Amino acid sequence: MKKPRRNRPPAPVPQPQHNQHINERRQIISAGWSGPLPPPAALDEFNRIVPGGAERIFNQFEAEGAHRRELEQRQSKFLVRDVHIGQFLAGLFAISGLAVAALAIYLDKPWAATVIGGGTIAPIVYAFLRQTWTDDQA
Repeated sequence: MKKPRRNRPPAPVPQPQHNQHINERRQIISAGWSGPLPPPAALDEFNRIVPGGAERIFNQFEAEGAHRRELEQRQSKFLVRDVHIGQFLAGLFAISGLAVAALAIYLDKPWAATVIGGGTIAPIVYAFLRQTWTDDQA
């Protein structure tokens, strides 16, 4: 019959004597770079690890740059188109308002013509003045 095994405490860790010196030195080395491409030494290391690695990094950098330029060009075209549509609709609104005011004058309704014409012209004048004010501040 086996004897039950008892849990023993862990063995004590030997402590240095008073006359012993412990020299411990730790060093942490970190490397990095800022910018889109690594420095030449890092590219050499990439080529050593993966043949053609540096060329793949450059190809990816060029592809990403072309993609970014294409997106910026699309955004610029959209903004210009958006501004032109807004200008066209604003002009159409102004002409329509003035046409209704002219119709009110023709029908001998001067108060209606004043309100409609003034309500049409006032925002246009304000928009031009506001644009002039923001251009002066820029």
